Amino acid sequence: MIAQEVWRRYINAWNRHEVEAILQLVTDDFIYDERPVTMDRPLRGRPALRAYLERTFTAFPDLSIVVTSCEAGPSLAVSESVMRGTHLGSLNGMPATRRRITTRVACVFEVKDDKLAHERLYWDRANTLRQLGRIVAVMAVAFTPAVGGAALT
Repeated sequence: MIAQEVWRRYINAWNRHEVEAILQLVTDDFIYDERPVTMDRPLRGRPALRAYLERTFTAFPDLSIVVTSCEAGPSLAVSESVMRGTHLGSLNGMPATRRRITTRVACVFEVKDDKLAHERLYWDRANTLRQLGRIVAVMAVAFTPAVGGAALT
């Protein structure tokens, strides 16, 4: 099975929130890595992934992922997606905000023996926290040059 097909099956299981199906699509020594966005070290193995999935699906019970592009070789691929969900449960000490998020995600993943072996996920945490009302958006500031008086754009 090619990497792109493994990825499609994995994302479909995420969208159904089927923890057991997700775990069957990863290797025993699977590595999930969101550093430095939300973790200081990668998750290793199915038990760690199970706990992560359960926390995530509790916090975002309507979480969905739409893959917008995926380029794959035989064992390595890169994907772009849009992730959406409503924050209805506690996550990492943050109480539910009841707000919706939409965030773009990039992922590099490796496949071994028709299973996901390593997933590296990249996304904009600050944008997500802004949507959850946890940080204030920074507004662009017009600079006034020392000479001339017109604002720079």
